[in-house]
Amino acid sequence: MKKRVAAILLTAAMTASALAGCSGTGQEKEKQASGTQDTASAGAADSGESQSSGDKSGESKNGSENSGESQDGKEKSGTSDTDDAKSETAEKPFAGQTITWVSQGVGDNAWEGQTKPLIEKFQEETGATVKTEWYSFNDLFEVIEVKVGSGSSDYDVLSVDVPMVAGYADRGYLAPMDEYFTEEEKGQFIDSAVTAGTWDGKFYAPAMNTSSQLLWYNKALLEQAGVEMPESDTENRLTWEQVEKMAKDTLAAVDPDGNNGIAGLMFQQVSRTYQMNPLANSLGGKNIGDDGYGVDGVINDESWVKACTWYQNLYNEGVSLRGITADEVTDTFTAGKVVFMVGGTWTEANCAQKDFKDYGYCPVPAFEGHEDQVGTSTGSWHFGIPANSQNKDLAAYFIKWLSIGEGNDMWLDINHDVPSTKAAVDAILNDDNADGIMKIAAYEAANTAVPRALTPGYTEYDTVITNTWEDIRNGTEVKTALDNAVSQINTAMEKYKK
Repeated sequence: MKKRVAAILLTAAMTASALAGCSGTGQEKEKQASGTQDTASAGAADSGESQSSGDKSGESKNGSENSGESQDGKEKSGTSDTDDAKSETAEKPFAGQTITWVSQGVGDNAWEGQTKPLIEKFQEETGATVKTEWYSFNDLFEVIEVKVGSGSSDYDVLSVDVPMVAGYADRGYLAPMDEYFTEEEKGQFIDSAVTAGTWDGKFYAPAMNTSSQLLWYNKALLEQAGVEMPESDTENRLTWEQVEKMAKDTLAAVDPDGNNGIAGLMFQQVSRTYQMNPLANSLGGKNIGDDGYGVDGVINDESWVKACTWYQNLYNEGVSLRGITADEVTDTFTAGKVVFMVGGTWTEANCAQKDFKDYGYCPVPAFEGHEDQVGTSTGSWHFGIPANSQNKDLAAYFIKWLSIGEGNDMWLDINHDVPSTKAAVDAILNDDNADGIMKIAAYEAANTAVPRALTPGYTEYDTVITNTWEDIRNGTEVKTALDNAVSQINTAMEKYKK
C-alpha cells in the first residue's frame, strides 16, 4: 500500500502544480456554527468534475508535444484519443475519482464559503471531485455518530474537533494515517498538534489549524485608575499575582462599591475545560493520567488544588463576577466593563465589531515561581478518514494538501488562523511585520500549548470538568469538588476500559 500511494503522490507532485509547502493553520473559535441548515449543496465541487477543467499550462504543453517532430525530423501525424487520455491520467492520477468531505460551518461567510477556492484549486490540480456536506457545529457531531458510527461508507474525509480524536479512534470510526504520513511529514506539525491527533500510538488526525489565548486589557480603565501596565512578552511575562493586584487596584478606583458592574478579571470561556484547565497546567498539573483514563491523583493533586483555590478567591474577593456567563463575557469586555480578560485571537475581531478600541493585549501570565511551567489553551479542527471510506488514497492526499500543502497556505490567507505547522509558526515569528497578536499566538502554540485530555471518554470528562469549575467559582470547597470530579470521571471511564 505504501509503495503504491507513494508512487501516486510522486507522480502528482512532479506533474501538477506544486502541492508542497508546510504552512499552518489556526484557531479554536468559540463553537463555530453558521446557520441551521443541516446539509449544504456540493456546488463547490461542480467546478472541477470535468477532466478538461485542468491546468491551462498543462494542456498547452501537451498540445505542443503532440504537434512536435519525431527524432527523424518528420512531423507527427497526431495522437489518438486514447493517447490523450493516458497522458492526462498520468498527469492527474486521481482524475475521475470522487470523495465526500463532511464538515461544519454553513454559509458563505463560514467554512462552506471560505473553502470554495481551496476545493476548486484541488480539483483543478488533481482532476478529482470533492463533494461536501455542511452542518452546524452541533449537528456535525450527531451526523458523525449516526452515520460513521453505523459503518456508513458515505464519507471519505471528516472534520474532527480535536478532543474527539481519541474517542473516534477508539470506537473504530477513524482509519490510522501513519501509512500516508511519513515521520518527517508528521514532524512538520507543532508537537501539540501531533500529540492531540494521536491515540494509542497511532496517528489518526492531522491538524488543519490550532488556537491560542492572550491576556486582553482595558487601557481606559487602567489609565483612569492610574495603574500602569508593565511591559511584557513571552520571555518576560506578567504573573497572575501581578494581574490580580492591578485588577484590585483598578476596581478600587473606578468601581469601589461595585455599582458600575465592572469585573477585574474574567475568562472568556468561563468554566469551560478548554480555557480553565491551563491554570492547573501552569502549576505543573496534568489533565488526565498517561493511560487516558485515570484521574485520581491527577486532577485532585496539589497543583489543581492551588490553581482552583486561587481562581475561587477571585470570586470570593469580588475581582471576578459570578453573574456573567461564558456567552456574555466578550460582550461585557467590549462594553468596557472588564479590566482584564483571557481570550482568543478572535477577540480583536469582536472588538472591531463593537467599535471598542480601548484595549491592549499581552501573553497569558504565569504563576509566580512557575514562570517556566506556563500552560496555554490549544487545539482546533483536524482531519480524519472514516474507517469505511472507499477512497482512502485520494482522501489522504486531499488531507495532506490541506494540512501541510498548498491548501493550508490558502486556508491561512483566507481565515487567518493560528498555524499548526512549524514552518508557518517560524515564518510569523521571524517576520518583523507580522501581526503582534499572531506573533504571541504562534509562540504559545509552539512552546506552551497543552492539549486537552487525550481520552476516549472526553465528552464525559468535559462535562464533569466544566461542572466542577462552575461549582468552584460558585463556592464549593475546592478539594471536595475535585474529589467528586474524580469519582464521577472514574465511573464514566469504566465503559471505555478494555
